[in-house]
Amino acid sequence: MLETRFGIEVEFTGITRTQAAKVAAEFLGGRIESGNDYYNTQKVIAPDGRVWKFMSDGSIRTQKKERGRIVEAGREYSVELVSPILTYREDIETLQELIRRLRKAGAFAVPSCCGIHVHLDSANHTPRSIRN
Repeated sequence: MLETRFGIEVEFTGITRTQAAKVAAEFLGGRIESGNDYYNTQKVIAPDGRVWKFMSDGSIRTQKKERGRIVEAGREYSVELVSPILTYREDIETLQELIRRLRKAGAFAVPSCCGIHVHLDSANHTPRSIRN
């Protein structure tokens, strides 16, 4: 279990993709590469070579906080964090702290449209172990 490889996608708003990438780059000690793709992807390349992506997701209702109120925001506030391949033992604390820092920077989830998707490496699993 502790060595199972997984990836995670976390959808949020409240800060822009550029702001999210800056928070991640500072925390991870990485560098940012801006993409000119359809999703306006901001990539953070960590010192270990792994890439953390911050991309647009059309399903996110974009909002931000302004003078203590939540207001509608532009598409740059649509953020989906896509992690590199992670393992629980090595990476869960890093992932948790990154999410904490994004929240501190202003990121939040809109319950009606934001979600978390976890992708498991099924190499060492059976249908029963995944269900459990």
